[in-house]
Amino acid sequence: MKQQQPREAAPLWVLLALGALAVGTIAYLTGYLMIEEIVAFFR
Repeated sequence: MKQQQPREAAPLWVLLALGALAVGTIAYLTGYLMIEEIVAFFR
């Protein structure tokens, strides 16, 4: 019978890339909401 190998853990760079995407998304949304508030303030 074939022996099953344990699944490889995700490499560190994959986790770092996902973390960078998450941080970038949060920063984008925060900037968008801030600009919307500034535009609404000056109207």
